[in-house]
Amino acid sequence: MIIVQRLLGAVVGILFLLAALVFASIALGIALAVGVAVWAWLWWRARSLPRRRVIEGEYRDVTHLESVEDRRSRF
Repeated sequence: MIIVQRLLGAVVGILFLLAALVFASIALGIALAVGVAVWAWLWWRARSLPRRRVIEGEYRDVTHLESVEDRRSRF
């Protein structure tokens, strides 16, 4: 009777160990998928940041001046 209990205890222990490994692998897979999705979302949001960078300095709009000069040259 004691041998049967020990054998049954070993089988149940192995089943619990396998169940824990299966649960851990599923949890790791879900965590990995969520991590990749968050990384992809952050990369997608940040990909246009270099194009929106503001370069400080002065500038002059010469389009209006050119059109005025063109009108003067016609007369």
